[in-house]
Amino acid sequence: MTSAITPRYPDAASDPRLTNTADKWRTLNRQINDKEWNGEPVTNAERDKLATLKRDLNDDKHYTPNF
Repeated sequence: MTSAITPRYPDAASDPRLTNTADKWRTLNRQINDKEWNGEPVTNAERDKLATLKRDLNDDKHYTPNF
């Protein structure tokens, strides 16, 4: 006898507990580029977060938890 558990969300894209890594990378990359264009300072934390998101994408981690 097998029992199937119905998932709460049909796929990862519709799960509100997860964020699309590519969207986060794209948004942060645009913010950094805009700051550089306008001559505003970009913090090392912002650059580190961008590098971490890029590494996650390269490692096929397409969704990150929101905690």
